Amino acid sequence: MTSTSQLCRSDIFKKRSELLSRDARVVLSYERARAIGLAHGITLHDTLDLTQKFWDMHIDPIMVRDGAASTLLTIQYNLVAGTLAQYAATTRPDLVSLVEDILRWNVIGQFCLTELGRGLDIFRMKTSATLLPTGEFDLHTPLLSDAKFMPPTVPVKGLPCVAIVFAQLYVNGECHGPRPFLVNVNDGYHMCNGVTSKLLPPRGGSVPVNHALTSFCHVRLPPSALLGDLNKSNRIHRDFMHSIWRVAVGSLALSSIAIPVLQVSSYIATRYFQRRHVTDVYGNPVPILLYRTQQLPLLHAIAQVFVLRALYKWAIEQFMDKRLDVRVRHGVAACCKAVMVQHAQFSNCALSERLGAQGLFEYNQVSNFYSEMRGVSIAEGDVLALSMRLVADTLAQAYTLPLSTHPDGPLALHEISLFAEATEMVSSQSDFTQAFMQYVQPRCQLMVESMGYRMAHDAAVDQGVSQCLIDLYLINAIKTDSAWYVERNIFTRQTIMRMEDAALSAALPRLDELLAAMEVEPYVSSPIISDEHWEEFSKTLPVYSSPQAEVAAQLTSERARI
Repeated sequence: MTSTSQLCRSDIFKKRSELLSRDARVVLSYERARAIGLAHGITLHDTLDLTQKFWDMHIDPIMVRDGAASTLLTIQYNLVAGTLAQYAATTRPDLVSLVEDILRWNVIGQFCLTELGRGLDIFRMKTSATLLPTGEFDLHTPLLSDAKFMPPTVPVKGLPCVAIVFAQLYVNGECHGPRPFLVNVNDGYHMCNGVTSKLLPPRGGSVPVNHALTSFCHVRLPPSALLGDLNKSNRIHRDFMHSIWRVAVGSLALSSIAIPVLQVSSYIATRYFQRRHVTDVYGNPVPILLYRTQQLPLLHAIAQVFVLRALYKWAIEQFMDKRLDVRVRHGVAACCKAVMVQHAQFSNCALSERLGAQGLFEYNQVSNFYSEMRGVSIAEGDVLALSMRLVADTLAQAYTLPLSTHPDGPLALHEISLFAEATEMVSSQSDFTQAFMQYVQPRCQLMVESMGYRMAHDAAVDQGVSQCLIDLYLINAIKTDSAWYVERNIFTRQTIMRMEDAALSAALPRLDELLAAMEVEPYVSSPIISDEHWEEFSKTLPVYSSPQAEVAAQLTSERARI
């Protein structure tokens, strides 16, 4: 069990945030983010060198107790502290104390990259930083569409906020490309001169973060605000990608939250399926867990937990291997993100539906997980965009991702075939770009997911994950494109169904054992897992009643105690 299991029992985590106002929930999420970060004791060394402690923090089940807290934590520790640590350890030792303040939550850090009107075309950002004769910089947002989009920059909790703001650097009228600048945004109570933050409405279906539009009106920055040098590079785009390299780290680290999401959602679903009874054809009450309709999505989700753990371990090793081309390392992260998000979203939807009306409510956690993972799929690199870039590079043979350790397996054959088909499509046309956009682009995410499934399956087999779980995972991956396997005469539809049934029958008797191995019970706040939890939860609800009803309820309660 992780060290944060006791933290879940503290007052800030026992408090039911669904019953609070938006402002109170935002403050509570900052308190929770701080508590999680301090509990893990992440240091400058951890965030700079990406130690195992850094990676493990993201799969701690406490990360899913509050989606806003996990968002704030990953911004603070990965994007901000991680970026600044790189400079602090090399050319800017004066930043060490600031990094330590950020890691201790004495200062809030934000990462202002994306612009409202740019989206993924951020290299062409319009925010400008002009070098002045004094050596200072003039930071300016020309239009409303050029405002930085999403970072929560409004004052909160009386803590000063600094941001890494990316802007086009202009020197003597010449653009030197996008550069990061360290900017004071607010003092915890008031915005700094020239900085405007417009609070956006909350995202639907998720714990509210104080997302905002941030703009700058000719803000004067000291020379030290520039992170890096003034020189114009002859490799501007490559240098820009290097300056935002922590986004690639986030692609892998943030998407791994899918693992505790699947752990907690499958635990909640299991306990509810065991508790909820219906009347069978013989007139006897039976738990709904007895039905295959409940067993299939539940055991698939549990199998994905154990297989994705193996994938995450393997992917970290690949990502940290500096002998590999950096594009290969980023490609592995993209594959992991695609498949982790896909599994979490499909399972969250399936499990939530099988909770009936209870699956609609935020207090039961599962419905929120779907919305939180939607945010993860976009943050630190949109899955679809990452997929298109990776497939284009692969077809152009710019680099090669790690090959399968089980090349004769069905998932490896499926992956090879999809890329062979795409290669044939673009090669047979006179215009590669047009052919790619017309025939391949709509299939890019499916192709990258196929690589992710293969990588996950290989990792699970190589690391000795239980065979029944591997079999369930394999069947689930096959079912995402079963037509291909039928076309190639590898499996029939009936064979796939029987394979799934056999794998499920092997895994089902181990259900309680598998739940215990996940060690997530302390992190579950859903009241539907037991009658006792539901009774305690019901006591927190606002009551509208009549005096007669209250007296009757009190008498009933007293008789029950007797």
